[in-house]
Amino acid sequence: MSPATSRSQEEVNRAVYYNPGAFRPYLSRLLTMPEAACLLKYQPHISGRDVLDIGVGAGRTARYLAPLARRYVGVDYSPVMVAYVRQTQPTLAIHQASFQDLSMFGEASFDFIFATDNVIDTLAHQDRLSALREAARVLRPGGVLAFSSHNLRYRRARSVPWLDWSWDPVRLARNGAKYAVSWWNYLRVGRLRRITAEYALLNDRGHLYACLHYYTVRSMVRDQLAVAGLRLVEAFDGDGQPLAESEGDEQFPSLLYVARAP
Repeated sequence: MSPATSRSQEEVNRAVYYNPGAFRPYLSRLLTMPEAACLLKYQPHISGRDVLDIGVGAGRTARYLAPLARRYVGVDYSPVMVAYVRQTQPTLAIHQASFQDLSMFGEASFDFIFATDNVIDTLAHQDRLSALREAARVLRPGGVLAFSSHNLRYRRARSVPWLDWSWDPVRLARNGAKYAVSWWNYLRVGRLRRITAEYALLNDRGHLYACLHYYTVRSMVRDQLAVAGLRLVEAFDGDGQPLAESEGDEQFPSLLYVARAP
């Protein structure tokens, strides 16, 4: 990817996540099924351990991780998100930091890193690799990184906006407004869409097509982790079930990956 494209992707995504209302889509307090399955299975790496929550958003995952951890730290690159969590959960240690630059933390500082909501996919290709190296650097030996990422094999990954039909006229009108905004964003951001042999940059349904997200496949994630010095342990599908290597994943928009430090 050219530096110009990287800057454009960063600018497009920053406009969304620096918006004063950026926290509103993240106000749910519930874990997704793959998140719940992952945290249950890897609880021994969380309970009484040092945990880093990357892309803390509005503090959804903090409510589950902080009570278990010996030390919980949350980071987000959006000052809007950081300010919101500091206001609503003032006892937590929340900092503004980017996934690809965790220099505020020393080597081998954490036992478990959680980075869901596809936070790594907002990064340009080279920044993504830097983020994985940073995760490897701050993890202790045997530590676990769990993160979600968009799935390029998802059957609707390249879809144009579609209208969610409803017989309720009020809901249909609301959906119609979202559909119109989605098309405007799809065309506006679409000039930066990019598909390569390794990955794709797509503006997708999240944030009404206003963001430019990174999509890739399981084999590429495994290779990227290996370059960063991490080993892919498993991937959870959208139903919270571990995926066998040969199992299809076309029905899932994103997957949750678990990797381990040597």
